[in-house]
Amino acid sequence: MKPVRSAFARLRDLLHGVPAPPGLDPIPLQLGESRLGPPSIDVAPLAVAEHWTRYPQLGGSAELRDAYGRWLERRFGVRRSLAEGRIAVEPTPGTKQAVAVAVAVACAVERARGRGAPAVVMPNPFYPTYRAGAEAAGAEGVFYTLDDDGDPAPVAAAVAAAAERLAAVVVCNPGNPRGEILSADALSVVAKTAAEAGALLIVDECYTDLSPDRTPPGFLSSVERDLGAPGPFLVLHSLSKRSGAPGLRSGFAAGDPETVAAYAGYNRVCGVSAPAPVNAVATALWSDDAHVAVARASLARNWALADATLKDVPHYRRAAAGFFLWLPVADDEETARRLWRHHALTVMPGRYLAAAGADGVNPGAGHIRIALVHDEPVMREALTRLAVALAPPGPPGPTPGAER
Repeated sequence: MKPVRSAFARLRDLLHGVPAPPGLDPIPLQLGESRLGPPSIDVAPLAVAEHWTRYPQLGGSAELRDAYGRWLERRFGVRRSLAEGRIAVEPTPGTKQAVAVAVAVACAVERARGRGAPAVVMPNPFYPTYRAGAEAAGAEGVFYTLDDDGDPAPVAAAVAAAAERLAAVVVCNPGNPRGEILSADALSVVAKTAAEAGALLIVDECYTDLSPDRTPPGFLSSVERDLGAPGPFLVLHSLSKRSGAPGLRSGFAAGDPETVAAYAGYNRVCGVSAPAPVNAVATALWSDDAHVAVARASLARNWALADATLKDVPHYRRAAAGFFLWLPVADDEETARRLWRHHALTVMPGRYLAAAGADGVNPGAGHIRIALVHDEPVMREALTRLAVALAPPGPPGPTPGAER
């Protein structure tokens, strides 16, 4: 199998041999690695040597699973569905692995039906693991682009294009990289579309707590309200974005019992279970909302700073959620090289986060993704450099020698 090249590997190749300007401190803006608040991790549980000499507990600790349930109730109002067993939960080593495993399991089910290579419907632009996971499972990616957050018709069109080979439908809400928020009604329509096609619905909600202006709806809220979902589903959450703790590799999946059992069955045998110290830290983080409020306030200040600093940059637009600025430019690769060469800023070319659709157009081309993840002084410096680099040209000056 040909290895899938990551967006970050492609970016390294793009900037290889391009020197940064002397006298400027480099500022990385290509990676969604949050520095929005002080570290929220109590490392004491990690320092107990004895805890690292035991195999991890499959399925996580009772305390961790309880923390998942209490957070789901606080955040999404989910209580009865958990108590009555309509929603099950399972720890995951972050979201990347969970996405790939869920896609692989769904594709294995579809392949067993003997209808050709499976298809996976996914957003475009996308979190790169969606496409990489589909390719690793031997599936074809079928893409949709949501230009109107309230109109799920492009998903239905992609499902129709995948036809009877459809294994899974992937939704990212809020979106990465564009930060769009699907409404609860749109999510319900997507769920019914996936169910009618016999596909697994995978809802990635990792950015749900990173919204400075409004609270995104959760798919589990509709499951609780309607006392069930129209078809199989898996909702993914992670401490990587919510708590700025990507190094923990800790998250969880919630879904219908059969789907969660299929994921758990694979992961407990072939995957990674979190060690007891990581379970303890994760339990504390899922049980605390104060550090999330601090990060959201910091994110709101960064967006306000971006609004003020980049107001004259053509096509600037604040995202509805998340910490990525998705900015149109003339040429995303050329702009990324120029920002590094002349301003010591690293940004992600949009074409690396998207694929050419059936029309041959890559919807990420001509955009750059900029992560507003640093504390205010660093972001102020970064955004000031961006404003200088991307400002529209001013009116021409007077012709030399002309009368004044």
